[in-house]
Amino acid sequence: MHDGISFEQLGKRAIVLCTEPFEVTARNIARMLGLPDYPFVRLEHPIGSRTAPEIRDLATVAYDQALPILLEG
Repeated sequence: MHDGISFEQLGKRAIVLCTEPFEVTARNIARMLGLPDYPFVRLEHPIGSRTAPEIRDLATVAYDQALPILLEG
């Protein structure tokens, strides 16, 4: 979250990927950095133990969430 917000503050659009168990932490970090409504992509957990086809499916989910975030800015 910190890196994504840092890029945004430099004028560069960024997408933060966050898995479900870390959503509260991500929102708290965004709030502490002064952007409580900072949008991010929320994905099912875990990622690391997924098969290649499952990763492709998650990538589709991430893309579908990320595109509107990128186009808003």
